[in-house]
Amino acid sequence: MISLNRIIICGSLIPFFIMLTVLYVIGVARYITDFEENTCEMTYMFEYPQYVRISLKNDIEEKYPRFGLYAYGEGFLTERLRRMHFTGIPVLFVPGNAGSHEQVRSIASVSLRKSRKTFHFDFFTVSFSKDYSALYGGVLMEQTVYVSHCIKAILALYKGKMNNVILIGHSMGGIVAKGALLLAPNMNVSSASMIINLATPHTPSLVLDSIFANYYYKLEKYLYKIKDAGVKVVSIGGGPRDILVSAAQTFDRTADINVLSTSVPTVWKSTDHLSILWCKQLVFAVVRSLFDSVDHSAKPPKITSSPDLKMESLSYHFLQHTSGKKLYHYTEKVQFEVDGEWVSIPQQYVWNNKNGAKKLSTIYLAVELFHKSDFLTIDAINLQNKDWLFVCSSLKKQDQKKICEWGWNLTNSTRLIPDPLYRPRRTIDLDLREIKYPHVTHAIVRITPEDLEKHLTISFDSYFYNNRIESTRNKFLHPKYLFGFRGPNLIETMKRSVRYYITLLNIIDAVTIELKSPNCPKYHAIVELLEPNVGSTQSRIFTNTDDGPKTMKMQTLYGRSNDTASLRMTLEPECVYMINVQPGGIIDKISCRIRDRWPLLYMAIISLLLLFISIRIHYDSDTLPTIIITVILSFIFNVTYETCIALCIIGISAIGVCLSVIFLGSVAHGIAVRFIARAIAFSITWSDWLLTGLNQLPFIITVLVLSLIPTTCGALGMLISVFLYFLKLTKMYEDYLEDILLAPLQHFNWFKRLKSKKNAEENKDRSISQEIYNHLILFLLCTFAAIPAVPSVLVWAKNFSYDMRLSTEDPVLMASWTVLAVCSILGIVQISPNHKGYRSLILSNLLRFTSWVILSMTAAPHPSFYQWCMPPITAIIVMLITLNSIIPYGQSN
Repeated sequence: MISLNRIIICGSLIPFFIMLTVLYVIGVARYITDFEENTCEMTYMFEYPQYVRISLKNDIEEKYPRFGLYAYGEGFLTERLRRMHFTGIPVLFVPGNAGSHEQVRSIASVSLRKSRKTFHFDFFTVSFSKDYSALYGGVLMEQTVYVSHCIKAILALYKGKMNNVILIGHSMGGIVAKGALLLAPNMNVSSASMIINLATPHTPSLVLDSIFANYYYKLEKYLYKIKDAGVKVVSIGGGPRDILVSAAQTFDRTADINVLSTSVPTVWKSTDHLSILWCKQLVFAVVRSLFDSVDHSAKPPKITSSPDLKMESLSYHFLQHTSGKKLYHYTEKVQFEVDGEWVSIPQQYVWNNKNGAKKLSTIYLAVELFHKSDFLTIDAINLQNKDWLFVCSSLKKQDQKKICEWGWNLTNSTRLIPDPLYRPRRTIDLDLREIKYPHVTHAIVRITPEDLEKHLTISFDSYFYNNRIESTRNKFLHPKYLFGFRGPNLIETMKRSVRYYITLLNIIDAVTIELKSPNCPKYHAIVELLEPNVGSTQSRIFTNTDDGPKTMKMQTLYGRSNDTASLRMTLEPECVYMINVQPGGIIDKISCRIRDRWPLLYMAIISLLLLFISIRIHYDSDTLPTIIITVILSFIFNVTYETCIALCIIGISAIGVCLSVIFLGSVAHGIAVRFIARAIAFSITWSDWLLTGLNQLPFIITVLVLSLIPTTCGALGMLISVFLYFLKLTKMYEDYLEDILLAPLQHFNWFKRLKSKKNAEENKDRSISQEIYNHLILFLLCTFAAIPAVPSVLVWAKNFSYDMRLSTEDPVLMASWTVLAVCSILGIVQISPNHKGYRSLILSNLLRFTSWVILSMTAAPHPSFYQWCMPPITAIIVMLITLNSIIPYGQSN
């Protein structure tokens, strides 16, 4: 009866898990395909790019034969580099995981075109032979030490004229750049003046060995030295288009500026993991920040040593950019022209020069402050003079036209925003309660005669902030929202309004926005999604040609329930808008969860496999409390969905293994035969015979595999053992195939078997199925535990021509893989469910507890740092299972 109930329960859950799997697959597809089109302009080279090899010391070249240092040049400049004649400011580009040193060409080429007569930049780049630094800690440390040597070699080229370099790191190159300053021996942190990181994962998704984890731990520990040395750090993320490094991963808590490319003024575009290197708009911002950081008074010119001046330049180009392409220093107090024309502006008004009348004098638009309002928004289109916004104290009534003689300059508080017609557009939201200047009465917009040559539109909107802010609290309790249907428009704006705000309470993943204007046949609106992290802004432009709602996904809020995002809307004042805001759909929510939590699946899978094995070891123990505790813990740790998907992955993997055993067993056997034939120059027939004989002698195979580990790497031995385990499953299938196929026939009445013999055969069939099931679970556990071995084998294979042995392998993982390889190849690891003693009960409970501990790791602040612990834990568990199976049970058991 109990078995029947279990079958019924399992059968009823199958559709549920199928639905979860389908939704997850659709969510993955949405995550990797659903983002805005790449609208970045391509950066082109003006001349053919060339790379001049720079030799390091002989001992360094011998130690790192795979790596190289190059200087970038174009055209006739290359000859100067070949003569080792460097007179510019040094910049070192560090490529990322499996990246190329040629990726420097976009930034370097633009820099060469913008070179000044007094100074220029010399670009250097490192070649890492496309090593897997994002997956393997040994390679990461090698690259770090090599870059430190490169920095010293570059500075030596300038013979004391330069004492630091600029470091630009892409992806893992940003981690290597910081590590070269902090973790490399005999390295001075002040050897760098600034670090610009492009799509760098300051929080990794995969940590597959302890060396990798320790690298990040040490880097985090010593990051304060970078600040103490006055080195400025900028971290730039690509935003929604970057599916390899999420925006949350690019956040560096010690960086001076954290920004997404969607927030950088004049860029406002999301970049994928590679286009962030060649996106012209972003490349220009990076290059201009470098040029504006130069101290021209130094001989020769170099990056300024003042941290404040460096920060001013970086902030201007990556956060503010209020006036022009170059850094502009504003004067706090400005004297107004005597012959200027003054115009008083109402609280809500749109001023323009559509009549085309040219003026020879400056126009001052003055709006009175503190008149039934606490906020003032000014939106200026095509206004390009650098000093254009002021506040002032009005004069006494001596002159009816002129209001003020001078004013305090607030232009540096304005910001650029995108425009649908690509016009220069600047805006400000002036909080009148925070104005620090005394006796202020008016805000002044200054328009020069040069500005009047274009069609200007300047909108003024004075209002009480609380009247313009809406909240989504209790807005989504409408039945149409609860069941996924779009309800009526939530917000109707007032005419002559330029600014509206919407607070997105309880929305941490995606928001869907629909915007219409019934009274305007042609309209546009700019919607900015603001997240609490400065620099995490996204912008969307809505027009009358939009045929439906648009979805915007938060980039840094997942798992931060105390933070709230908001929408800031810039509207056309002559239009009335109907705005409908609602949470994103279920697929968008799942895609955001996948983006931020997919690394948790690995630990969830190992946890569930250990749970299954614990149940098989002591089968008579009641499984219901185990299931209940696991479900409760998954809710507490907020990994219920990941646990369900992990269960689906295990089920799909089990089905895949079974099908592979049935249909691909002969293929795997043939691969092994051909490998032996090629390795020892045997014929196929002799190799087949040898493989068959070796299968009967697992001790010999174990010795052969163990002999490979010290000469190659432990990861290779682990993967070979998994393959041999698969061959063992195919052999089991072949041995039991006849019994499995004939077993159903033995139940027909026309066999006329004795009842006792029939029962014995049924017990034998049941024993066969249990043994296959047990080995299937163990094979899946070993296979998933072998996942961290893959990058090690890739690094070993890539560097085989340099060294047959992988000397940088993690010793903890090497020991774990050795244990797993020995136990699996010898076949001594067995699950013995027939043993019902206390020993099996204790072992079963120990596995349950270990499973729940692993599940709890998913709730850690940085759960990916526990991924490398899975192979050692698995090795210990396999050893305990092996001991339990080979040590005889006493009579008391």
